[in-house]
Amino acid sequence: MADYPTPSDYQQALQTPDVAFADSELRAATPRTNALGLPQPITGSFAAVFPMTTETGTRYAVKCFLTAEPAQQARYEAVADALDTVDHDAFVEFGYQPEGITVAGDSYPLLKMEWAEGTTLNRFVEAHLDQPEVLDRLAEAWAGLMADLEVMDLAHGDLQHGNVLVETAGEVLRLRLVDYDTMYVPALEGWESAEVGHRNYQHPDRTDADFGPTLDRFAGLVIYTALRACAVRPELWAEYDAGENLLFRDADFYTPEESPLFDALAETEPLRDLTDALWTACYVEPADVPPLAAVREGGLEPSQQSVSRSRTRQGRDAAARSGFARAFLPAATGVVGVAGALAAAGWTIAAIGLLLGGGGLGAGWVGARYRRLSLVRRRRRLQQEAERFASTIRELEREVESLQEKRENLRTSMAERREERLREIQEEALHDHLKHHFVGEVREVEGLTHKHVVQLKVANIRTASEVTPKAIESLRRISDRAQARLKMWRAALEEKYADAVPDSLSPAQERRLQRYVQHRVEDIDAQLARTREKIQTQRTERERIEERLEEMPKVTIGRYLRYLLRLDPLPDRAGGPPVPDARGNGQQTEAHAPVPDPVDDDRSWWAQRS
Repeated sequence: MADYPTPSDYQQALQTPDVAFADSELRAATPRTNALGLPQPITGSFAAVFPMTTETGTRYAVKCFLTAEPAQQARYEAVADALDTVDHDAFVEFGYQPEGITVAGDSYPLLKMEWAEGTTLNRFVEAHLDQPEVLDRLAEAWAGLMADLEVMDLAHGDLQHGNVLVETAGEVLRLRLVDYDTMYVPALEGWESAEVGHRNYQHPDRTDADFGPTLDRFAGLVIYTALRACAVRPELWAEYDAGENLLFRDADFYTPEESPLFDALAETEPLRDLTDALWTACYVEPADVPPLAAVREGGLEPSQQSVSRSRTRQGRDAAARSGFARAFLPAATGVVGVAGALAAAGWTIAAIGLLLGGGGLGAGWVGARYRRLSLVRRRRRLQQEAERFASTIRELEREVESLQEKRENLRTSMAERREERLREIQEEALHDHLKHHFVGEVREVEGLTHKHVVQLKVANIRTASEVTPKAIESLRRISDRAQARLKMWRAALEEKYADAVPDSLSPAQERRLQRYVQHRVEDIDAQLARTREKIQTQRTERERIEERLEEMPKVTIGRYLRYLLRLDPLPDRAGGPPVPDARGNGQQTEAHAPVPDPVDDDRSWWAQRS
């Protein structure tokens, strides 16, 4: 299977859930439908989610994938096993079904998830901007959830407004997390992250290599800071809400010293320490961001804040080399010197061994430190984001092609639909007449007896309408001759009512059919318009990422080696990423602050800032 189905392919399959699903509960469930009675999906970049309601009223979210992901089944099973061992109402139950749905004869995986009620985080905040006490309770609930994740050694991996739902029960706020595609559990230790998370919530240095129990710390701090800010200064929402964020956008994290939002928050006394903690979190490695509980308990002194901001504005790359960078040249010189001395003393093999061993060890250290450079990590993240946008665009373009094909089929298959509709009407008309003829009448047919009537009733066949060829052939202990006579009885009744069965659609039925087809075409046109709009949005975002990549300096492994040998400096700035303007839109400004090297320091996170 080269391609997975598109959302419209899944939509078509779910019109007959009893055929599409392998799960018995889902086969008897009803999908949520639109005005035309068609299953209505919630579409994303890599999946389409269909709300389903079972016969007992239980609701599920069925996630159908649009692309194949490597090791997808193993990842979901590890997450499911881990969540089965914890007792926390933030998580929903789910099950991965490798061959859960059939589309056009092929089977594909799905996730069957408990339906979580609630309001998405950003919409809940927007609805309660005039109730700071509610936002304060929400922030406390969020801090509690972050502490619980730390204790459970779990990380969601993509904390953002759309994956956090808020339920209310009186004064109690309940937070629920959905979408576990990027979730970390201990069984996945050593894996890479399936995605790098929403750009408006994630650390600018995070790449797919960052995958561990500390994964949620930066996003958790971002959300907590935004909640506190909205409680203290609700007017910021109108200025910085972009529909896909909680005040902050990715540009704020790349250069917080140029962010008007950071400046606004730093000028607000109750938010100053928290803002400064987030500011600094942007300039340390993702794994070095402290837990939210530590941030809440360990605010910095004002003198430390001012020193931190001053050093950031001056350029932390140029300020000091890391311990590894300072030691590299003396160590390399020492190894070469010792090797030279060994060679001069006649120990040539030992000298070569020392050079090879030292060179190999040094190359490994250099490579590891190079990959940890903030500038290198940020370029990698941007490249991954650009690739993700490109992949999303390809999927959306495939959806456009699928919708265009369905639209064309609707236009060209009018005759087939007319015949299909006519057959349905003819079957309905014939059924209305045959349902009044009970199977007891077959005793009047030569060769059929009361025994045959009993056998028909045992098979739950009561009227001539139910005496279909398929039903007759399924009967046991009835001879072929008796089956033939039953069919003849049914055929005679059909001939009797032939004049009562219409041979064409009525004008009203014809108009209804044409209106139905026209409404389907209009619905597809609306889907096409929305999909093309998504494509344009994705292209704009990809271009923005590519522009940032183009402006960001490149650091090759060769240049980093020259830097370690004191032959060449590293770039003293990371380029100028777009900074949100007053309406939250990207606007290019001049950047002045560098992207720092990884901090090679054993001191605590807070102490490193001074």
